[in-house]
Parts: sequence; structure tokens; C-alpha cells
Amino acid sequence: MPQLRPKPNATPDDLAFGVNACAMALETGYAKSLLYVRDSRNPRVLQLAERAQTEGLQAQAVDLSRLDELTAGGVHQGVLVRLREHRPVDLAAVAAAPGPALVLLLDGITDPQNVGAIVRTSVAVGVAAVVLPLRRGALLTPGVHRASAGMSFLAPVASPRNLAQAVAALKQANFWIVAAATGEGSQSATAFDWPPRTALILGSESEGVGALLRRESDFAVALPMDPRVESLNVGVACGALAYLWRRQWPGS
Repeated sequence: MPQLRPKPNATPDDLAFGVNACAMALETGYAKSLLYVRDSRNPRVLQLAERAQTEGLQAQAVDLSRLDELTAGGVHQGVLVRLREHRPVDLAAVAAAPGPALVLLLDGITDPQNVGAIVRTSVAVGVAAVVLPLRRGALLTPGVHRASAGMSFLAPVASPRNLAQAVAALKQANFWIVAAATGEGSQSATAFDWPPRTALILGSESEGVGALLRRESDFAVALPMDPRVESLNVGVACGALAYLWRRQWPGS
């Protein structure tokens, strides 16, 4: 009797699952093969399999249990893709480009739902870069691909060694560093005069922006809230802050 493969403790990082994420991976050239449920009746899944074959990629029909195994029980909607290596943008090149620009820097934000929401917002707003540092940073995991509805394959993600290095490079390129943080010296984000070249640092809900990065920041801003609300989800806060910047610099 053949031995069953052990179920992984976590989903491998080199795949994306769910219809939207797989469709975007195919569209952007990140997909290198596709697996789908053998008896799927979902027309979108079947279209993705046909598209993969048309593009010369392997599209393999497998049992439902195989997708459940690979995704560690995730909501895969009957389809997943294996991915090519992520191609980060060059932060130095982004910083060197002239004109108004918004860069988002994520400090200690690792929850896939939050990272996915921020990545999706970045595409909607048109940010110049989302900085996910290699140290203490978020990864572009299957959960992020799914939470962002595949926008992670479109977002301009930069991956420097650490955020301090990124902040120094952005300052040299005439970006103003703005920390999303409450406390002494923090200004109301709705009344803040957003600089045309803004690097916005977002911290985790539990810890906020780290002390070193707060000291390196030129400004701190916070969203005005009912005092009974302790904090907003960082993905929600990012959306509000990014659109406040965009409202002031609509043509960039």
C-alpha cells in the first residue's frame, strides 16, 4: 500500500491559491504551473486551466485532497498556482524618480490579512513602493496573495535589508518621513499638510512604529477618532492615510 505524503504544517511560500490570486499570477507572468480540482464545475477555474495551457504552462487536474494538503486547509476555491521567484522593485530607482510620490514602509506588520489589505490599497492609490524589509518584515506569502486578491503581483514591492537603510535612502532623495503614530508631537492626519514626497511608516497594532524609526521621522500623524476607539486595524488606517495624501496630490 503506498505511503501517504505527510500534510505540511504550513502552506509552501511558492504558491498562490484562490481564483483571483491565480488569475493575477497568470496575467503578470508569475505563475509557472497550475493545479485544479479534477471534477471542478467552476467555469472560472476551468478558464484558468485553459489559459495556463494556452500559455504553455502545465495545468494538472488533481484530487481535492491534494489541494487541501498543499494549502494546509486554506480556502483555495479549487485552484492553485506554483510561482516564479518574486521580482522586487529597486527602491533606489524609485526614490530617484522626480515628482510627488508616496512610499509605504511596514514596520513589524506580519499578519497576512493586514499586509494583503495594505498591498491592495497601494495598487488602488498608486504608491511608488511598498517596503517590506528582509529583517523583521512581512513576506509575500500565499495568505498575502489571497488577502490582496492577487494585487501582490502588481504592487511595487521593495525588499531592502532593513527599514533604517530604506529611510536613509529616502531622506537622501528628498522624501519626508511620516510615522503613523500617536503621542507627543503627533498631528491630526486630516489637518496635516502632506509633503509631495512622503514616506509613510506603518507599525503593527500591538507595538506601533518602533522607537528608532520614530526618532528618524520628520513628522508623526494620527487619525482623529472617538476616544472610545482604542485603535484602528492597520490596513484600515493605511487606506485612510494614503487617500489623505492622494487628496492633496491628485495628479501624481
